[in-house]
Amino acid sequence: MSFASRLVELVTGISRSSPADDALEALETDERLAAAALLVHVARADGDLAEAERDRLLGLLQSHFGLTPEQCKRFFERADEADLATDDVASLVELMGHDVDPAERRRLLGMAYVVASADGRLHEFEDDLIWRIGRLFGFDDAEITLVRGETVPPGVVSP
Repeated sequence: MSFASRLVELVTGISRSSPADDALEALETDERLAAAALLVHVARADGDLAEAERDRLLGLLQSHFGLTPEQCKRFFERADEADLATDDVASLVELMGHDVDPAERRRLLGMAYVVASADGRLHEFEDDLIWRIGRLFGFDDAEITLVRGETVPPGVVSP
């Protein structure tokens, strides 16, 4: 059983045993669940998980990880639980491991900006959090600025 499975069982007290859960577990690596939890954390960084942010996050998770809509919904729920059970984004970045290549870290940073700006605003707390994540990923300010510029749509209100 993976760390993610143990974490979910600890948080929910529910053991997965259905065939659908078994199929989802095959998609859940510690790294994937940590990445999804990181994006959930970004989505609620301003104190509100807006519907637009949730919808955008679901779409990104589905396309990025190749999930069916049902798998995506359940994966989101598990990522949400993992986020709530984790004290700090540094823990989630650490769970992702050091083997995640720079291109994937860059994609995740871009996804974080896309999720945070989905409601038409990039709140100061969200922007600060994503900068922190970028630094934890090993990016310098110039690279973070570049990713931000590539992924935050024009017209988004930001700090």
